[in-house]
Amino acid sequence: MRFAILLLVLLQSACSYSPRDSDEWWYDRMKRDHRSQCNQLPAQIKAQCLERQSGTYEDFLKQQESQQQPPTTPASESKNQ
Repeated sequence: MRFAILLLVLLQSACSYSPRDSDEWWYDRMKRDHRSQCNQLPAQIKAQCLERQSGTYEDFLKQQESQQQPPTTPASESKNQ
């Protein structure tokens, strides 16, 4: 019985991680490294540092997409031109 539970836990954890060497895997590794560095800072700065490291890979992708999209001109401005 214990073996079955252990096997299920291991399978679940294996499925929840991104494939090694994928972009998401590298992003997660970078975040872990940054959190490790944050933990070495004084308490006052540590909380702010860890807060900046709280985003997910999906949040990062959305932020990248929004920065790459050219700004759109509102319809009212294009009529005036």
